[in-house]
Amino acid sequence: MLNFNWANHVSEFWARVFIITAFFIPFIFALTMKKSYIYMGSPDRKRWRDLKLWILLLVIAQTLIYAYF
Repeated sequence: MLNFNWANHVSEFWARVFIITAFFIPFIFALTMKKSYIYMGSPDRKRWRDLKLWILLLVIAQTLIYAYF
């Protein structure tokens, strides 16, 4: 079984910093992807199909929600 008793001593501020930082890991991963890989199998290269745009919007939304609550 997982034991998370050590997490009781982590302050709320550092927990938020850790989680918000974790939201940026997929963003950094997406930024390092090549355009040819992002559009692989796509019938066209329209802007709305770009993974970098969607991951940016999701990371911003998640960060704002988590920072507020």
